[in-house]
Amino acid sequence: MKTIPKILLSGGPGGGKSHALGFLKKALTEFGYTVYLVEESATKVLERGFDRSCPALEFQTEIARLQLKMEAEVDSIEDDGRSVIICDRGLMDCRVYLDDDDFEAIKQELKLSDIDMRDRYDAVFHLDSTSTNKDVNYHTGEIRIENRQEAKSINERSLRAWCGNPHYRFIPVCDTIDEKLNRLLSEVKAFLGIPKPLEIERKFLIKYPDLDYLGKLVCRMAEIEQTYLVDQNGKYRLRKRGEGDSVIYIRTEKKKITETVREEVETRLTEAEYNEQLNNGLKLGSISKKRYCVMYGGVYYEIDIFPFWKNQAFLEVELLSENDEVIIPEFIDVIKEVTSDSRYRNFAMCNSVPDEEH
Repeated sequence: MKTIPKILLSGGPGGGKSHALGFLKKALTEFGYTVYLVEESATKVLERGFDRSCPALEFQTEIARLQLKMEAEVDSIEDDGRSVIICDRGLMDCRVYLDDDDFEAIKQELKLSDIDMRDRYDAVFHLDSTSTNKDVNYHTGEIRIENRQEAKSINERSLRAWCGNPHYRFIPVCDTIDEKLNRLLSEVKAFLGIPKPLEIERKFLIKYPDLDYLGKLVCRMAEIEQTYLVDQNGKYRLRKRGEGDSVIYIRTEKKKITETVREEVETRLTEAEYNEQLNNGLKLGSISKKRYCVMYGGVYYEIDIFPFWKNQAFLEVELLSENDEVIIPEFIDVIKEVTSDSRYRNFAMCNSVPDEEH
C-alpha cells in the first residue's frame, strides 16, 4: 500500500505553528489536496487533565504514546496521490524536553530508535521562534509560558532534534506572519511537487571537512547505500539510509530538465519492497557514503564523505529556484562547483572515480 506523504511542523514557542496549520490546510485544499491534520498531542494530554508538574519522562512518554496512536489512524489511509498528512509536532520533540538518560529510557519503552522517531516523517519544517529575533515582539500567555530566553533554548534544541531528516527546512522569522506563511507554503509546495516534483540542486567539490567542528554544529550523520538499477519501466535508484541497523528505504526516479533541475519522484519502501526491487532489477552500480546534514544559517547543507577519497568531499544544497543565491559557510573550502560535471554524478562514480584534486 502506498502511504500518504507525512510532513511535520516544529519549532520553538512563538514560531507561528497554530497559524500555519490552518493556513496550509486551506491553501493545499485549494490545490486539490485532501489534508489530514494530526493535532499536537501535548495539548490533548493536558486537556485530559494530565498533571504538567509530573516528572518530564512520565509526561513525554504519555505524549509520545498518544502521538503514535493518532498517527496510526491516518497512516492506515491509502494514498490517492492527492492527499497529505500534516503533524503539529512529532515524536522527536520529546527529545527537546528530556536529558540523555530519559530520552534513552523513552526509546526503550517505545521500542523505537532515533531513525524511527525522526524519519517516519517525509519532511520537517522548522518554524523559527520569534524569541530569536530581538526586533520582533515575543510574549507569553496561558499556553506559551516560556520567557524569551527559555523559548530560544527550546528553539535551538528543536533544531538539533530534527536535524538529519531527509527533507529538513528552516522557515525564518519574517517582518510579518503572512510573509512567513507564504515562505512555508513555497517550501511545502516544492516538497509535494506542486506544480511539478522538481529537484533543484547545486553541488560543490570541497576539501575534506573538519568532522570535529561539524560535531559542534546542528549536525547529524547518516550512512547511505544507493544502488542504481533498470527494469522494463526504466532506470531508478534504491537508497538505504540510516544509522546502523535502523534505516529507511527510498526509491527515486529522476528525469533531467537542466544541469541544475531534475524532475524527481521519491517513494518510501518497506524492507521487503526494497529487497524485492533490488533483486528484480538489473544492477548498474552501487555506491556508499556518509552524509553529514548541517543546519546552518537557516540553510540545510548536505556534506557527502566517500571511502575512496581522503582529501575531498561534496557539498550539496537544494534550492527553491535556479536563481537562488548559494551562500557557502565559512568553514567550507570549495575546490570548484561540479553541478554540471557528469563525472561527479554518484551514478558515474559507481564505475569511475575521478582522481583527487591537488
